[in-house]
Amino acid sequence: MRVERVLALARDQLRMDVAFLGQLVDGREVLRAVHGDGTGFGLQTGTQLPLSETLCDRMLNGRIQTVVADSSTEPEIAGLAPVRNGGAIGYVGVPLRFPDGRLYGSLCALSARPQPDLSEREAELMRFLAGIVGELLDHSEAEAREHRAELELSGIRALVAALEARDHYTGEHSRTVVRLATAVAERLGLSRREVLEAEQVAMLHDIGKVGIPDSVLQKRGALTREEWQLMLQHPAVGERIVASTDSLSHLAPAVRAEHERFDGTGYPDGLKREEIPIASRITFVCDAYHAMTSDRPYRAAMSATEAEREVEANAGTQFDPLVVRALRAVLDEERGGGAQPPALIARGAIPAAEPRTSSGSATVLGEVRRRCRSCGTHVTATLSPGSQGGSCSNCGSYELEPVED
Repeated sequence: MRVERVLALARDQLRMDVAFLGQLVDGREVLRAVHGDGTGFGLQTGTQLPLSETLCDRMLNGRIQTVVADSSTEPEIAGLAPVRNGGAIGYVGVPLRFPDGRLYGSLCALSARPQPDLSEREAELMRFLAGIVGELLDHSEAEAREHRAELELSGIRALVAALEARDHYTGEHSRTVVRLATAVAERLGLSRREVLEAEQVAMLHDIGKVGIPDSVLQKRGALTREEWQLMLQHPAVGERIVASTDSLSHLAPAVRAEHERFDGTGYPDGLKREEIPIASRITFVCDAYHAMTSDRPYRAAMSATEAEREVEANAGTQFDPLVVRALRAVLDEERGGGAQPPALIARGAIPAAEPRTSSGSATVLGEVRRRCRSCGTHVTATLSPGSQGGSCSNCGSYELEPVED
């Protein structure tokens, strides 16, 4: 049943001359639909009236009753345009709300003459019809939001595709990180909304690299200091891209925080522990794990076992220990190793490890010279039994390349 049909029903059942739907917008009442001849009242679809000049504002504020059988008995509304234009009138008006309680405006009906038979019965009918209209509007609003979100997400997918075309590793890497992040979020027992956010942040975590020139993004050798500075900007660039997309703007802080470390020594803002959005903490671990197990032009991949050992060794410093445990459960399950059921992995169930001074594993074999492709500022990497190339002593990244002495 469309809004116009509801208005027609209201007008017919109440024996009124006109029925209309008014929306409250920035201190005005905007008439979104009018059924019947409203010209005598100065009412037609699209009409905008200051709230101070409307019957509905007075009804919503309790200054007049929901039912006014004869406006001549209501000094409060004698000077309003519908009364001035049409003389004494009859009026029925009720608030119109969305199903979640948000106020949209009002559903009203007017008669060009007094209606002495109007009573609470007519008000109850209008409230019932207002509930129907509220559901119709809510459904239309949801469809519009979904359509807009799909268009915006299509735009983001186009950016991701453009990034993949420039850097094949980034595209393949993002797909794997998305898969792992979604599984980890589910393993943690997060809500449906939080799981979706983790999936989306994982998809978008490298989107800021679209702002990095090809000469830097695809460079196989060591980057200059100026080039490193460009690379370091990609979380902030990603934040701006996502923030400009209405349906995804709530993810912007998590996209910005994807390189923050659990102990507060990450970048760009030095957030720590629960200050870091859960979607960022999940993506960070999954990002690092896949980076370690991927061949890169400047180093060979670690084995899955070595990468897991390295991730676990950095729980509590670089990574959220709870997320690390969930990732291990996901990987065990993928190998058929009988992972813990989701109920056994709940927030707060796993105590955080004590921070360590080294960003590498607990057992240190030595140090090597490497340049970090994430932060570019430190070239000292810590070697451990589970790390062939080490991790950056500044940001903890495993995206390291050899440095010639």
